[in-house]
Amino acid sequence: MIEVDEASRIVERGYDLLNGTYRDWISQMREGPRATFLADILRLIPSGADILELGCGPGTDARALAEGRRYTGVDLSDVQLAHARLAVPAGTLLHGDLFDIELPAKYFDAVVAFYVFGHIPASRTSELFARIHRWLRPGGWLCASFGISDNPGDVERRWLGVTDMYFSSLPPERTDALLRSAGFDVRSAETKEEIEPGEGTVAFRWVIAQRPGTAP
Repeated sequence: MIEVDEASRIVERGYDLLNGTYRDWISQMREGPRATFLADILRLIPSGADILELGCGPGTDARALAEGRRYTGVDLSDVQLAHARLAVPAGTLLHGDLFDIELPAKYFDAVVAFYVFGHIPASRTSELFARIHRWLRPGGWLCASFGISDNPGDVERRWLGVTDMYFSSLPPERTDALLRSAGFDVRSAETKEEIEPGEGTVAFRWVIAQRPGTAP
């Protein structure tokens, strides 16, 4: 079993080492389910909103998310964050662990997370849901992708041919139960397959959940 702190170190070091390899790889997936989900988010989250992206990486979608909105991005990798800062120079980019970083309560209208939950220990999913719920304003949105297998956490050796990487996931029914326990309403959820370049066909579940209530 991989220890919690070790998982974060593996992810941070991995994305630092991947640098441009990851940027080139993820750019090849712009037209799949991620693009469809991004379009849904942009329709859902109005201009002028405060939006938080967890695991923003090199800023793959940061420019689109930031357009007309106040954007904050968080990532473990300083290397990837350097590229995100170029993509959204007017945004707020923070280096840190999602379980340690301090963000204001009831501040964000939406929290977005592309593939991020696959890099945290499955046992800490409910903890992160609780943090996100606290950061969101009443009526705020969580828009995130999730793996669908029952994987408490393991390491894939030489991911993308470069570095070891930590992955985990929960079955959809478990994810939904944890969302509800954290105080979210699941508004939509759809599982879609996509082709990862060099990796084959994978399936992710794309979820939009809401913190109940209305903004004051």
